[in-house]
Amino acid sequence: MWGSSVVFTSPSRVVLPSATTEDSSFLDDVCRLQLEAKRRKLSASELIGAVARHWFALSFPLLKTNAIPSPPTARACPSIASFSARLSKLPLLDAAYWLSSAYAQLVGTEKRKSLSMYFTPPSLTARLLDDLVCHGVRFETGTFCDPACGGAAFLVPIAMRIRTALKKEGRSCEEVVSRVSASLIGFDIDPTLCELSKLFLKAVLYEEIVDSGIDPSFEINCGDALKTATLWRDHFDVLVCNPPYRKMPASEALSCTQEFGELINSQPNIYGLFLALGVQLVKKGGICAFVTPTSFLSGRSFSKLRCFLMKEAHARSIGIVGERSGVFIDVLQETALTILQRRYRSHEGADVSAVSVVSPNGEYTAVGQCILPNSGAAWPIPRVPSDVALIEKSSKLSHRITDYGYTVRVGHFVWNRDKNKKYTSEAKAKTSKSETFVPLIWSSDIGPDGVVRFDGAKKRNGEWRFVDLKTKKHPSIVRRPSVVLQRVTSNDQPRRLIAGRIPSKLLKTYGGFIGENHTVILEQDAAGAQFSPSELVELFRATPVDRYFRCISGATNVSIFELSQLPLPSPVWLRAQMRAGKSMEAALSSAMQGSQPAPQT
Repeated sequence: MWGSSVVFTSPSRVVLPSATTEDSSFLDDVCRLQLEAKRRKLSASELIGAVARHWFALSFPLLKTNAIPSPPTARACPSIASFSARLSKLPLLDAAYWLSSAYAQLVGTEKRKSLSMYFTPPSLTARLLDDLVCHGVRFETGTFCDPACGGAAFLVPIAMRIRTALKKEGRSCEEVVSRVSASLIGFDIDPTLCELSKLFLKAVLYEEIVDSGIDPSFEINCGDALKTATLWRDHFDVLVCNPPYRKMPASEALSCTQEFGELINSQPNIYGLFLALGVQLVKKGGICAFVTPTSFLSGRSFSKLRCFLMKEAHARSIGIVGERSGVFIDVLQETALTILQRRYRSHEGADVSAVSVVSPNGEYTAVGQCILPNSGAAWPIPRVPSDVALIEKSSKLSHRITDYGYTVRVGHFVWNRDKNKKYTSEAKAKTSKSETFVPLIWSSDIGPDGVVRFDGAKKRNGEWRFVDLKTKKHPSIVRRPSVVLQRVTSNDQPRRLIAGRIPSKLLKTYGGFIGENHTVILEQDAAGAQFSPSELVELFRATPVDRYFRCISGATNVSIFELSQLPLPSPVWLRAQMRAGKSMEAALSSAMQGSQPAPQT
């Protein structure tokens, strides 16, 4: 089983079915095709058309393949014959996967970046379709849509399941062809992938087409589904999609306001609109199955979308693919397999969803159930069974980090955009005779002991040490005692919240500092803080705090929006517990996951 979808983002990312010697051989063939295309000045579409013609001549000789142009100069390439012969020895799903993957590589860097052809691991595609069966979907009776179908990633295995079910019922070849072709609708922006989708679907029905003499027509629409598929509202029983992922520029977001204006918040990610579109396209009671990043579960820009989904759909299940090694190439985010069922009437309250952890081979481990708030706040999603109790008990805590007397902001300095003078060391800064340079703190300056390392000397990695802001009154300068967090982390790291305090000596010597853009700064309020920076670092290093943050963080960045939602006990109560001899770790564990909830006053 395999799955693929065109994604309109950058950089291009290709998912391989596995990391075998055979896969490496296929990649070598793709490299040879690239060289052949360059030498013969062939387009990616022409080359793929030639491969499809050769492959189908070997495996499906009675099917027509002239929908994709393949000039004689392309068909004569030796590498095409070699690649086609390999495809002919594979099952249809694997062969289709590799032909689509080859096209993704052959389109060239610029087009690949603008379309970002991104392919779902076969195991996850199979898992998602199996999920549909668990939720009552019958492939022999439903109507199915993929609004970003790529090379028929989901439509082909769905067609195979429909065919199998109908054959078991003893249906005739004519009935099978008619039913499958009438059950599937796809949309994609790339015309070559649309034609490949039609070819792959015909290959599924090869025996029936030959026996019946019927040449089926599949409704694969070439165009942007966000603008064209809205005509199909309330139409489908099931929608399955691996939507495009990318930030939408303002002009593009503006063009979608008529249909999705109520969901657009800040700079939207296009996949969020596809989630909303999917719910709109299915009938009431219909099912949507999505493969997406997990960022929609928590990000600020998805707040309105979460409210919409809660109102219009029931989240039947959420599967978290936390392990990324060997699953996606060059993908930094977790992946979510989400099953939504459209409601019969609008819903205003919270929701309950079953949560599982999914391995790269598609195996599920049930984690438990979680309550999804209907407020636009992040959805706390457990990653391991013990997180369920942590989330439940922590939900009773009403204090947040601002109650501890700190203001949160992101570091101001962006190294490749800032036009101010920069210096690699204090010595270099002093030679400029400037009196307005300030220290620059990077995430790499945060030491493992929770202290920011800064001596003004040149760093081995060449990072700037000082920036001349031309005035000591610049608003981005932080002057009060502070804590700095690494803004970009990974689920693979032992901790997500990596914090360090700014040494008081640094503030005294230089009068303040600025943070690089990959840092999050927590600055003491002028009125005084309940806890010192050292104690705040200790708080962030506590296991229940770090653990809860993992449950509300759906991306690699540590966002202010998510930090602001960390549930914490009353700072007065926490101080009293520490004075009574409890460690920070023990006190927070008692409040966030212990049997005795912390009082809130």
